[in-house]
Amino acid sequence: MKHRILWAGALALAATISSQAQTKPNTNGVVIITTRSAQDAFWRQQSSSGLWDGDDAKGPGVFSPGDAAMGILLQDNGYTTRMLPEKVLSYTQTVSAGDTDPTLDWLGLANDPLNYYNGGGGPSSGTASELWAAQLIIVSGSGGSADMPPVNTNGIPIIMGEHSCLGDATTSPPRDHSELFLYSNKNSGNLSSPSTHGLYMKVMAPNHPIMQGIPLDAQNRVKIFRDPYPEETLHNVPDPSKTDFVPAKSNYEISWTAVDCSEGKSVPAPGLTIIGVLDSSTNQVVFAVMDAGGQLADTSDSVSQWYGLTTAPSRVVHLFVNEGGSSNSRRAFNALTVWGRIIFVRTCKWAMGETLQPYQSLGIKEVTQVGKSTIKLSWLGAIDKNYRLDGSTDFVNWQPVVDSIVGGTSGTVSCTLDVSGGPQAAYLRLAALP
Repeated sequence: MKHRILWAGALALAATISSQAQTKPNTNGVVIITTRSAQDAFWRQQSSSGLWDGDDAKGPGVFSPGDAAMGILLQDNGYTTRMLPEKVLSYTQTVSAGDTDPTLDWLGLANDPLNYYNGGGGPSSGTASELWAAQLIIVSGSGGSADMPPVNTNGIPIIMGEHSCLGDATTSPPRDHSELFLYSNKNSGNLSSPSTHGLYMKVMAPNHPIMQGIPLDAQNRVKIFRDPYPEETLHNVPDPSKTDFVPAKSNYEISWTAVDCSEGKSVPAPGLTIIGVLDSSTNQVVFAVMDAGGQLADTSDSVSQWYGLTTAPSRVVHLFVNEGGSSNSRRAFNALTVWGRIIFVRTCKWAMGETLQPYQSLGIKEVTQVGKSTIKLSWLGAIDKNYRLDGSTDFVNWQPVVDSIVGGTSGTVSCTLDVSGGPQAAYLRLAALP
């Protein structure tokens, strides 16, 4: 359902700017998104999960909302997506710690991940075409670390949101040895506290093609996760009148895919470009990329598909968001700000080798105090709403200016903007969320 737009009026600003056409997708094929094997009643039997997700009364059941949102966003940007349980891209079962039996399809035949990579169907479909071959693999991390699929040897780029697969882990590798070798001595985890870990990413490589043009604040930060909507968790909190009440899983959750690069801990591979770190703890890397041919970390895990490689066979990405797995609502992607979603799409384009033009913003930034070349907007707010401010120079092409302005308590809500880099005439609209 589309949100109702509340018009805040039009404001005349100073300076001019010319619009630039957005880069159009120039690749074909399919983007594969791996999702939880425990969601599928068949593939769950060969996964590390002892529970079929449909049996989890607390939800979210047999789908991961973040994976679905990720697929929809890519579809909205012109891509074909194919969502597959992780075990479909694996060769071995993980029903027990030492199990080396082959993964089987529902006809009892040995599963072949290459079939899916190369544009083939499963046992129920005889259709196949190289035109449907995968052009990108996105591993969201919504499943268990033991179910993560091994890296491919087809030269298909990989975006990884599962922290356990980011670095060399020869002493305790993921079950299917799915390491990307982006870090040595990997020390990683999912950081999920909005108050402790924060919502902002500090950008270390603002001139990387993915980040060019993305507006940053005075501290070189971009807000990746939004604030919770006022009623987002209204109906899944504990009932204080019932001491034995167990709440459903929270509808609002954040999850940074973080690698601790403090002294004595993880060491980035020589070919890795660190794009962003956690603003609240700058030793925690949360966004990094490696170009094809970039020098990898130690690849001495003899079971890995990339054993002995010295350079990356494709572009690989350490993504900033992780879907959290079985104990979570798997809605972290849904908590991204508009900037987080824009950066995600640009990341996918970069990984697939598309030429990125710098993002063309209006040049208007949110500021903390009123001064020279600043304006302050105020409006009557509602206690159950957050707000988002968009801008346009033509009433047709709208761009985000400020995402997730917290309404707080009923009364006046305000937002202060730096308009020194803005166009001569810009029009602003205010949307109440959700």
